[in-house]
Amino acid sequence: MLSPGVLFPAGYLFVYLSTNIFLNANFKKNLAQSVNQATGNTWRVSIKSLKSGLILDSVTLNDIELTPTGKPEPHQQNFGHTITIQNLEIPCPNLEKLLFSPNERLLSTQVICKKILADDRIAQ
Repeated sequence: MLSPGVLFPAGYLFVYLSTNIFLNANFKKNLAQSVNQATGNTWRVSIKSLKSGLILDSVTLNDIELTPTGKPEPHQQNFGHTITIQNLEIPCPNLEKLLFSPNERLLSTQVICKKILADDRIAQ
């Protein structure tokens, strides 16, 4: 039972499941706040779920909805329209460090936020 052939897969499975639980609990909330701040509270984001890649090198966001808030500005062409992105896979190296490092969490949040907002359909 305590052989390396059992311990390593059990440890990896624990880290993988813990990372996915963390992504869907706290990280999703932090990401929504980051998008709100990055857009000056002109867009609100909702994300159905986040899932890490099998080898913890990417994040897949499912059913992203960006909804404009507030008054329209002249340069906002898509104001009033909800933008839906079905799936967005973002490379995110060192994903396993999210559980242990606040700096990695902040950096990953910023990277993912920029990728969401880089979509051509969003007029900033």
